[in-house]
Amino acid sequence: MKKRRIDILFILLFLVLCLIPSLGILVFGESDAAANEILSSRPSAQNRDGSFNTELLSDFSDYIADRFAFRQEMVTAWSAINAKVFSASVEEQVILGSDGWLYYRETLDDYLGKGMSDEELEYAAKNLALMQEYAESQGAAFVFTIAPNKNSLYPEHMPSFYPNGHDSANAERLPALLEQYGVNYVDLFGAFRNEDVLYFATDSHWNSQGAALAADHILSGLGMESSYFSGSFTNPVSHHGDLYEMLYPAGTMTEPDLQLSSGFSYRCENDPNGGNAITIKTAAEGREGTLLCWRDSFGISLYPYLAEKFGSATFSRDSAYDLSQIEALGADAVIIELVERNLAQLITASPVFAAPERQLSIGAKGEGSITVSVTAPKDVGGLAHITGEIPRGAMDAGSGIYLSVGDHFFEACVLRGSDEDHLSFSAWIAAENLEHLSLVCCSDKVLTLYDTEMK
Repeated sequence: MKKRRIDILFILLFLVLCLIPSLGILVFGESDAAANEILSSRPSAQNRDGSFNTELLSDFSDYIADRFAFRQEMVTAWSAINAKVFSASVEEQVILGSDGWLYYRETLDDYLGKGMSDEELEYAAKNLALMQEYAESQGAAFVFTIAPNKNSLYPEHMPSFYPNGHDSANAERLPALLEQYGVNYVDLFGAFRNEDVLYFATDSHWNSQGAALAADHILSGLGMESSYFSGSFTNPVSHHGDLYEMLYPAGTMTEPDLQLSSGFSYRCENDPNGGNAITIKTAAEGREGTLLCWRDSFGISLYPYLAEKFGSATFSRDSAYDLSQIEALGADAVIIELVERNLAQLITASPVFAAPERQLSIGAKGEGSITVSVTAPKDVGGLAHITGEIPRGAMDAGSGIYLSVGDHFFEACVLRGSDEDHLSFSAWIAAENLEHLSLVCCSDKVLTLYDTEMK
């Protein structure tokens, strides 16, 4: 009888423990999202079209699983146990390094030396050269820079079972091509390697002093002087690392982040959302010049240093580089900052600018036709967006793709195709007379003209 009571008590205790997370929502509320986590939406019995949601029970299960009480505390405890006992990370996006260092798994391919082909890197350099050519034609100076992955600069804390092959990574091979095509490139890798550690141990980004160093070099690339990095840094604030928060969502550990003592005087003309807004506009009294800067998450701590140097500045997180804004904003400086792990974006996202005209001499007429797509003109001076794909075998590796309208030829950006056997192209040209559109590429070192078929 006593044993039966113990069994019943054990079962009741087990049921209570199982019910605490879900019933706890009623008492303690829903658990919040951690770091970059995206939670399931609130389930609805109806779909948008008014039909019954047959996945209602599944949606409800996902919703509860993302929000049950003490979820973040349980995840944190489980992560800590695995890190301490098995030296393993339970968060697939976080690599557990030595001495408390954490790394972002999306940087692993670069660390291992995997990445774009030589041909793709050449097209990335060519696309940047085209963007620079357009910016300069609009009277704006142009700078491109790469924010280094943390393990590219500080590999000593990476797990030993990952071989360091960064010497063959995209960021190591691209600069020579940028020099070949005349792109104004600012090398931050060399700058950071000459200094002490300027990245957080538990975050994927540089700290405030690292941002200051990057700003000095970027501004120098524009011919401007700044001495942020050599300035005084005091009054540290507590920084909660993004990787730490992903791994230990209920953890409380922080790192000190020293701040520039002199501070900043620019004003932000829109809500920066902690630096995460898609577009941030700033103004600085007593300064001249207008800046248009594309940046990513590394720009959260970088943009204040740049904003301080320009009378007005626009900072964008849009992955499509719309250079038509140069004229609209009256920008006289353009900066593109792109983190190393996202360099493939240079051959996957279509930049927006009027394609430059070229002088060509056609040597042959190709058989068949190339299918192209013409997007309705965008408000960029009456330009139409021409895109399409071409078989790799129809053109020499690394050669350009051109669009012919009458007697005029325009160079397109070359992008990654839908599969390994194709390349894509993208160009913005005048929307007039597109019925006479042809495509030109170099095949066996001969410029060949192909008819096009509108899709």
